[in-house]
Amino acid sequence: MITLRQMSVAFLIHDDELLMMEKPKNASFVSGMVVPIGGHLEQHEINNPTEACLREVEEETGLTTDDLTGLELRYIILRIKETEIRIQYVYFSNAKHIAVRESDEGKLLWVNIGLVDKLNVTATTKYIIEHYSKNKHSSDIYVGTMKSVESEPEITWALLEDWENFKVALS
Repeated sequence: MITLRQMSVAFLIHDDELLMMEKPKNASFVSGMVVPIGGHLEQHEINNPTEACLREVEEETGLTTDDLTGLELRYIILRIKETEIRIQYVYFSNAKHIAVRESDEGKLLWVNIGLVDKLNVTATTKYIIEHYSKNKHSSDIYVGTMKSVESEPEITWALLEDWENFKVALS
């Protein structure tokens, strides 16, 4: 039987730094990893991942919508792990300041965006930051599908488009 796990995360940016969380080594999910701010959607949030993202940001950092500017959904990542399909909604936002409160869920870190791949991050985080760095001035939404290439993780990217509104000029 296939099950779904939906998550919503935010990469919060201040100047050239991202707010990340280092999960404790005994955490039940992504233990010891440095991850974006976020978590699982609650049942009432299934149709509103933005609500889940904002809830998680406030719970984990103390930052509220007043502290964020330009929150945008930029990526939807799909992955299958055994019999579970994981859907991750990935937002980017600017944080107006760096004053955050500590969380019971992990240690908060401000990290230079160019150094994220030097940390103990998931393959998903590595590929999202790499893609975002090349496309940060775009407001497009991309869908990324995790796969294995020669036993190494990789993401295949596709632009999410409304194909019914795509018009071809006839000559």
